[in-house]
Amino acid sequence: MVNQISSSPNTLRSGDSTQPERIAQQQPVAAVSRVSEKKSRQEQQQSNLTGKPRSLLTQTTLAHNQAAQAQTAQKALRDASELLNQLRQVARRSLSSQEGKRDQLQQSLHQLKGKLAKLTREAKYQGEPVLHHDLTPRLEGVQQTEQFGIKGLRLNTLRNQDEIVRFQFESGSPSSVRALIESDENSHEIANKLDRALAPRGIQVGVDKFGDMAFTVDKAEWVNIRKGVWVSGGGQILPSGNPIKARLESHDKQATEPEALEFSKPQQSRKALADIERMLQKVQQALSQIDKVQQQVGADLERIVRTNSLKSGIINQQGEIDASWMDAPQDVSLQLIENAVPTLLAQANATRHNVVALLEP
Repeated sequence: MVNQISSSPNTLRSGDSTQPERIAQQQPVAAVSRVSEKKSRQEQQQSNLTGKPRSLLTQTTLAHNQAAQAQTAQKALRDASELLNQLRQVARRSLSSQEGKRDQLQQSLHQLKGKLAKLTREAKYQGEPVLHHDLTPRLEGVQQTEQFGIKGLRLNTLRNQDEIVRFQFESGSPSSVRALIESDENSHEIANKLDRALAPRGIQVGVDKFGDMAFTVDKAEWVNIRKGVWVSGGGQILPSGNPIKARLESHDKQATEPEALEFSKPQQSRKALADIERMLQKVQQALSQIDKVQQQVGADLERIVRTNSLKSGIINQQGEIDASWMDAPQDVSLQLIENAVPTLLAQANATRHNVVALLEP
């Protein structure tokens, strides 16, 4: 834990008896709904591909969107690989160069690092990033999480009174949460309390094999969490007094990212070279993962065409045209429908003669 900071009007005090009520008022219930809504949308999209089809056009559109997202991430990763290779070459030259040429190489390293960081932030599909901060791809239907710990949580010490533990976040909403920990609760009971308290921030809490708290959050949200978490307690689990900044430690010790690369000193360049090698390996693994995703999407499209024949996809059990077949997904124009329908009919091997025959009473 780092040193305590001085108190301010907005700073939590563990001795303030009115503080729990104020914190409770700051926690919007909608935060949990937003997390649930996002998850339900993802589950709905996945079920449209693998479960009972809602409509042929919807399934096809979702599959093509997933393929396009994967292709965008694939291109971004290949660009990242090229920049990483350039960084590796220039960094090696910098270590073996004379003093006079080192400044120019340092400038090149700085520019390449900036391009790589910008690529990580700005590579997007339909307005959503396709890369995480550590160059892992963000793919629809592929859940990626970050596991981390908080140093200084004293769970195995004797406690003689209840304690209110508070978390304040420098980024995101809600900005603060709290949990009442009773003196006789064990580690698993404490984890359950913290799990419920941190649910609005999408953080799950459990107990690892060493008896310590293990925190898990969606990888996309980890960037906001690690910007800063301030904690305070009553002296049982956490020191009492002013909030102190928590030391968040990712469980992935090999994780690195473009922003963390430093080349100012020879020892920093050597470490950066090792990090670049790990990043290149991660990029290659990600490209292999995307290949599998694209193969799965291709198989899904083939299955959609095979299982949604013209009769089962358009004509219902009563022999009438199923109106739901023409339900277009959101943001799909009539022009897309007009272009997609002939293609889908051709893929289903449906000729005009067959269509007419199906429509005849």
